[in-house]
Amino acid sequence: MASSKHMSAGLVPSRKSISVLLIAVGAAMIVVASVLFALMATGAIGGPGGRSGSGTVTGFGSVLNAATPSTAATPPAQASTTPLERLVISSVNIDAPVVVKGLDENRVMQSPDNAYDVAWYDFSARPGEGSNAVFSGHVDYVNVGPAVFWRLKDLQPGDRIDVRFADSVTLAYAVTAINTFDAATAPIDQIVAPTPTDSLTLITCTGQFNRSTRQYDQRLIVRAERV
Repeated sequence: MASSKHMSAGLVPSRKSISVLLIAVGAAMIVVASVLFALMATGAIGGPGGRSGSGTVTGFGSVLNAATPSTAATPPAQASTTPLERLVISSVNIDAPVVVKGLDENRVMQSPDNAYDVAWYDFSARPGEGSNAVFSGHVDYVNVGPAVFWRLKDLQPGDRIDVRFADSVTLAYAVTAINTFDAATAPIDQIVAPTPTDSLTLITCTGQFNRSTRQYDQRLIVRAERV
């Protein structure tokens, strides 16, 4: 019996082994936390509940101080005159309502008021008018997490983008270019200016998030053309 008790006692972990195990688990948790923090800092993944909000500029700050881009003077006969209703990009699971935005009193591009809407800018062309229709959406949103344009970065050239109007008219476009620019030095005149072809420009935030200014330092720009 004494021998049996001695053998059983030997199976009980010592305090030293338990301490070593706890230290190893703690170190692993620190490593995981560090990796997650690094990913959030670079924008690879969203922070808890998202970081941007109603004050985040999805466009380009106060740079629109020159003449505001204008829409086509005479819309083509096939252009719908009813309100824009939805932007649909099936390849990245986007199906969002469209709201109308413009420039505020400081000539800053107004951003959507929530995580779910896509803004169409009334200083740009309407889809179907033969020029550049400019849209924007949040990439993430506070207390929500990933927002409507979270997966815009996953688009590929050739992916289809549909614009639907209130009268059920749908116009189809195909992605032609995907670029990233520093928000402070982006070629705004080329991005939001009128184009000679019927085009869409989609804008969202990317890069690093500045917690002091509550802004991202880069913009992701997707250009698509009518098909």
